[in-house]
Amino acid sequence: MAEEQLDYSHLQLQKVSLEVDFSDEELVQMEAYTARFARVLDIYTQKILKTIDILEGYGDGSLRDILNRCEKAGIIGNANDVLSWRILRNEIAHDYIPSQQRKIFFEVRDRYIEIKNAINQTHSYLKQTGWLSV
Repeated sequence: MAEEQLDYSHLQLQKVSLEVDFSDEELVQMEAYTARFARVLDIYTQKILKTIDILEGYGDGSLRDILNRCEKAGIIGNANDVLSWRILRNEIAHDYIPSQQRKIFFEVRDRYIEIKNAINQTHSYLKQTGWLSV
């Protein structure tokens, strides 16, 4: 459901241009989009990847440790990419300054395909292991 909401927001805001002033409606949509991005990333890293790490027999260590093991196993493409997404997520959640909204929005939009690809790669891994039958 969270991923579907992110997809919806992405489609709504695909044509927003860096050169124009944003309407109040677009600002609200951008806020929803970045919040949905943060939520999807939290679910992906804090729930899904950590659970896979436990199923693989580890289940301890820092997020960096988990991501490095996931990269090595082919669950994700690049641990550093996921860490950079987490930094962006932290900007959204903790350091959100209204004047930075434009910059953050475009960074999120630029990362959308990367995150979708990572989620799809993880989904494929789960199907291959038999942990996911859908």
